[in-house]
Amino acid sequence: MLVDLNLRRKTIIIIGEGNELETRVSQFQDAGARIIAAETSRNVIKVGSIIFVDWNDHSAWKRLFEKYHPYVVILATPNKPLARKIVRSIRNQTEALIYAVDMPQLNDFNMPAQAKLGDIRVAISTGGLSPVMASFLRQKIEHLITTEEIQQVKLQAMMRDTIRNRIKNIELRKRCIYRIIHDERIKKYLQNQNFEQAKKLASKQIDLVAHGELS
Repeated sequence: MLVDLNLRRKTIIIIGEGNELETRVSQFQDAGARIIAAETSRNVIKVGSIIFVDWNDHSAWKRLFEKYHPYVVILATPNKPLARKIVRSIRNQTEALIYAVDMPQLNDFNMPAQAKLGDIRVAISTGGLSPVMASFLRQKIEHLITTEEIQQVKLQAMMRDTIRNRIKNIELRKRCIYRIIHDERIKKYLQNQNFEQAKKLASKQIDLVAHGELS
């Protein structure tokens, strides 16, 4: 089951090295998480909201867990015996969610291949069976999403409270939203990135439904 977790201000410990560590740090940074990144040959350094610590001492991770009480632990290390050792220990002392790169049998969740298009997230998971295929399929789907649809998400977000406040009937709200989505004039304005005109037309649609002129 794919779940979109809210990780804002949650503590994430990422243990690893090289490009894999950087990739995972970037992903969780975008999610607004508090990141503790443990990397080989790195002294304790704070870069923005990210704290980098050295884990040459392979027992140092125990102290990290005791100090930071992570919500999620990411193991981005090629050292599989160490990853297994850490997972066994974590299971005994914390309820943190665990993800180990290329070791799906150890995981509480899998990281889908994902892309960000405006406010839209595209994510594909194969349950850890084939990350390459997940990435391939994500790219195919990503190309199907248009500029109009990206702008439509922004428009819907802006109109949401207005629709909720002015239209009390839930079924009428849905009809109003679909009228905005399918309105050809609004579509054309969004395609041309004329957002203000699209917004004015959306407001007119809301007025018509709110005044009972459309049902």
